Amino acid sequence: MIVEISRTTLAQTALDAYISAEGAEQRLEDSVHSCEIVDLITDLLLLAHQRGCDPVSVVRRAERHVLAETAQQA
Repeated sequence: MIVEISRTTLAQTALDAYISAEGAEQRLEDSVHSCEIVDLITDLLLLAHQRGCDPVSVVRRAERHVLAETAQQA
C-alpha cells in the first residue's frame, strides 16, 4: 500500500534524524535500529506526558492503529 510505504519512509527519516541528533552509533539487530526505535518511542512518550497526554493511552491507541493497518495486509 502506497500510504504505508510513505509512512514507513517518514518514520525512517524521523529515526535517522533522531539518531543523528543523539549522536549515537547505529546499533543494528537483524538490520533494524531496535535500540534507537525504543529510545525514540520512549522520548516521544515523555514528550506526550509533558504535554498532558497519558503515555499509556497513547501506546494503546497506537497499538490499535498498527493492528488495524497490518490486518489489511493479511
